[in-house]
Amino acid sequence: MKMFNKLMLSVALGSAAAGAAAAQTEVVIWVGGEPGETTIYETLADELSAANPDVVYTVVTNTSDVFNPALVPALSAGEGPDLFTFGTGPGQPAALIDGGLVADLTPYYYEHGWDEVIPEGVLMQTSKDGKLWALGNEVESTGIFYNKAIFEEVGIAVPRTWAEMQAAVAALKEAGYDTPIGLGAADKWSISHWQSMMFGRYAGPEGIENVLFADGKWTDAPFVAASDRLQQMGSDGWFGPNPVAINYAEMMDSFWAGDLPMTFTGPWVINGGIDAAGDRAGQYGVFQAPPFEEGQEIVPTESIGNGWYIRSNSEHKDEAVAYLNALFMTTEGRTKLLTGGMVPVGPLGEASQNAQIPEMRAELNASVDRYRDNGTVPAFLDTITPGRLTNVAYDGLQALLLDAMSPEEFTQELQSAWEKAKEDGEAMEQGGVAPR
Repeated sequence: MKMFNKLMLSVALGSAAAGAAAAQTEVVIWVGGEPGETTIYETLADELSAANPDVVYTVVTNTSDVFNPALVPALSAGEGPDLFTFGTGPGQPAALIDGGLVADLTPYYYEHGWDEVIPEGVLMQTSKDGKLWALGNEVESTGIFYNKAIFEEVGIAVPRTWAEMQAAVAALKEAGYDTPIGLGAADKWSISHWQSMMFGRYAGPEGIENVLFADGKWTDAPFVAASDRLQQMGSDGWFGPNPVAINYAEMMDSFWAGDLPMTFTGPWVINGGIDAAGDRAGQYGVFQAPPFEEGQEIVPTESIGNGWYIRSNSEHKDEAVAYLNALFMTTEGRTKLLTGGMVPVGPLGEASQNAQIPEMRAELNASVDRYRDNGTVPAFLDTITPGRLTNVAYDGLQALLLDAMSPEEFTQELQSAWEKAKEDGEAMEQGGVAPR
């Protein structure tokens, strides 16, 4: 209860400082972050409060070690936030939804056009029992980051087919780059980014959903084929002579130093990379890996870290929804999110053109939007599958690269761990919103 009391004191102090705000309808918003840090969430709250004299939006920011233990007691006491961010992975929102602590957002989903913005892949992670319980917050995608100067030096272009990709890797190795694609596989999780993307490419969005929510198996042919392709890339030296000996941070340092031509990663590296590369930052770009097989589609990856929930007994649900609409459903709000370093769910369109963002971020966003009509697949399977499966995947992916395990053995290990996790109720439940 100390955590709960601490947060509620923060709300009380913020309201008192607002002066006349005490006589207004107050919408309390909890978000994760560093206390005292000014974010887009506070900026928007101030703007909405100024535009609506009868409503004041109060944002309380705190770190997860304070936020998470306080949340359920606060909601259970009916004194918690009206609107808040929280996890969407397996097990995380169960206590909130099953305990009746959060509101059903399905009516707003249809009434406010959210159904035209939220991708199906994100919806599957924020819904349950045919109802929407959270609006997905920022998304992260992955892509191949590359050094344009090295490509120009070697005389290669961004590959559009698998044959061109093979030729590019061969040319880079011939030019003396013994690690064409940095991996940092000593940390294991970096390999899982490839796994997530390649499983999605070979199985498609439907194939991934069939395993996660129906009777599909990780031993199905597409997953074996994807694992085989990844192992072959490792055997052919695409990730260097010994990729499991180098950790992710060391690999990224080499990439930004200009020693590695490519790496597969996400937007979290961009700001640090710009600082590390200095005046060479403009030499770096991003593209989506070409199809691994003839006739295969490019399906971009997208995963969300958390979602926005509304307290079930809040008296200010409409005002909370107005905040979400301003943040996610307007070009202005989406532009501000992008400029602030966050990517909202759904097509970026005009917001991407208006936002002031690094060129690498713009290229990554554009590469995702270009193929969005093909659907999306999870960027990070390890965040939406049970921990026991993640551990098996991490160890197995290293074993694949070391040729210590066959693709068939790897996928069988995954399936065995998956079946046990499902038996124990650890798997994420079926998502999707019932048609109106």
